[in-house]
Amino acid sequence: MRVVCTAALGLALGSGDSPVDKVVTLIEDMKTKIEAEGEQEQKDYDKYACWCEATTKEKARDVADGRSRIMELGSIILGAKGKLGQLNAEIAELEKDVAANRKSQEKATALRENENKAYQAQKAEMASAIGSLEKAILVLNGAGTGADLLAVMSQVQSAIADVPTHKISSSKVQLMSKFMSNPTAFLQTGGQYAPQSGTVLGILKDMYDTFTVNFEGNDQEEGAKQRAYEDLMQTKIKAYMADNDELIRKQTEAGQEEKVVAEGQAEREDLIAQVAADTKFFKDTTTECKAKAAEWTERVRLRTEELHGIEKALEILTSDEAKEIFEKSIDKSHKSEEEAGFIQSSASGVARSKAIAALSKVTKVSPKGSLVAALTKLRTGGMFDDVIKAVDTEIKGLKEEGKEDVKNRDKCIEKETKTTNKKEDYVYKVKKDEEKIEELNDKKDQLEEDITTITDKISDHKDVMEQNRVDRGEAHDDYMKSITDDEAAVELLEKAIKTLKEFYKNNKSLLQRAEPKPDDRLSKKDTQKQANDGIVAILTQIKENVENEIKEAQADDRAEQDAYEKQTADDRVTLEAMKTRKSDLQKEKAQVEEDITDKEEDKTNHETARDDKQAYLDVLEPGCAWIRTNFAKRAKLRAEEIEGLMEVKNYLAGMPTPTFLQRK
Repeated sequence: MRVVCTAALGLALGSGDSPVDKVVTLIEDMKTKIEAEGEQEQKDYDKYACWCEATTKEKARDVADGRSRIMELGSIILGAKGKLGQLNAEIAELEKDVAANRKSQEKATALRENENKAYQAQKAEMASAIGSLEKAILVLNGAGTGADLLAVMSQVQSAIADVPTHKISSSKVQLMSKFMSNPTAFLQTGGQYAPQSGTVLGILKDMYDTFTVNFEGNDQEEGAKQRAYEDLMQTKIKAYMADNDELIRKQTEAGQEEKVVAEGQAEREDLIAQVAADTKFFKDTTTECKAKAAEWTERVRLRTEELHGIEKALEILTSDEAKEIFEKSIDKSHKSEEEAGFIQSSASGVARSKAIAALSKVTKVSPKGSLVAALTKLRTGGMFDDVIKAVDTEIKGLKEEGKEDVKNRDKCIEKETKTTNKKEDYVYKVKKDEEKIEELNDKKDQLEEDITTITDKISDHKDVMEQNRVDRGEAHDDYMKSITDDEAAVELLEKAIKTLKEFYKNNKSLLQRAEPKPDDRLSKKDTQKQANDGIVAILTQIKENVENEIKEAQADDRAEQDAYEKQTADDRVTLEAMKTRKSDLQKEKAQVEEDITDKEEDKTNHETARDDKQAYLDVLEPGCAWIRTNFAKRAKLRAEEIEGLMEVKNYLAGMPTPTFLQRK
């Protein structure tokens, strides 16, 4: 007994083709679409594989370059630290030398001031003593009576009071003390001085001569000490300025090395982080690309096997032997069924035809294997429940696909929006970096101009100080020459005065020309004493004037020296202030240059980050552009497909249960 479903007859309704011919047509259409999908997927994968190759190659190069630069920076930093250590040691030594030089200058100046102070005190003491001795000698030379004793005592007491006791021998001190305590004992009968008064006068003259010689020697010694001090200070100032200039140069060089170390360490740390990020990206990309390659290989294998199966099925269905068999079997089956009186309800036939037409329309747009299989079942009289189940499964899949499309679209929008915002942030930062760099460069230019100006001022100030030193040296040389000439004149005047005094002390007057008579009219020893005293007084006045000129010249030279030293001290303070200002400007310039380098590095980093974001947007663009372009189209096609499937389902759901007839 054979059971036949009357629904199988619907396959041939309205068409001259056999069911097998229609199945072959469907299989060939499916093969064409599978091959087209394969070609498109091959293009997409080739593009992806090209991106993988280029990206991994670029990142591998970035990692290698970064590691090489890290090693190079390590060597640079190590060298800079070594040089910085050496510079710091040299700076410490120079600072020590500069401080020691300054201290030695202060010590030498204090010593010179103390020496000059002692010299001035001694000079004043000796000048007073010389003046008192000179006046005492004049009084003693002119005193002859007791009436002059008070004046003599006053002058001699003043002279003795002004003479340092350590300059007189003990015997002379005793004699002078005796004279001062009892001057009447030195008087002769008639009010004349006793012979001992001559001894007192001689002591005073010896003291006068000794003090005059010592006074001149002290002046010469003071002048030599002053010249030695000036030479010493000039040498020390030159050494100080050389050391200070070298110190500034070393400090500037050390600042540059510190900048090299800081910049190198910052760059090295950034590179280490960047290399780590690049390495991770390289590994992740390599892993992803390998996984995608494996997936693609599997996809190619499955498609190849699928096409191979389709070709095998076509080969089987379209062979001559199969056609002969199908012609006998299918045609005979149709005829026997018609002859057997199998009757199909006209309503069921119409519903099946509509379902087949609707499903055929769907498979033309979306030739999926499950739908083609369902269509085949309908055309070959398959069970409705299996077809409905397949349709429901496809509808569910389409809805899930719609949700996935929405998810991918939203994900693309989120990534693109977030990345675009970050990119714009970096664009803004780059713009701000450029503005800051321009501002810093303007500041650097101004600092360079200020440094040039202060350098010129320092040079001009040094020239002025040097000219002041030369002028002071020439003025002091003129002073010393004048003093030498004046002291020589004083010495000659003193010799002349001494000669005249000694002559009239030991000989008769040169003015006595007449031949004396042999009686008591012989000239007295002191006949021309009054004229002699006048000449001596004139010479003494001349000598005093010259000595006063010497004193005034000494006072003027001392005042000029004090003014020069004060001006030099003020000039040094000004020079140090200008050097400090120059050093501050150089340090500020070095800091500005460091800020420029940092800001340029920030700009480079921000540009790199901006470009990275743009590169990521470029990576997102193909997929997201495809989603933007095809999202609505896919949604529309999906809706139409679901609508078609629902139509098929409705047709099938409303179809009555097939009627079966049994024949023995």
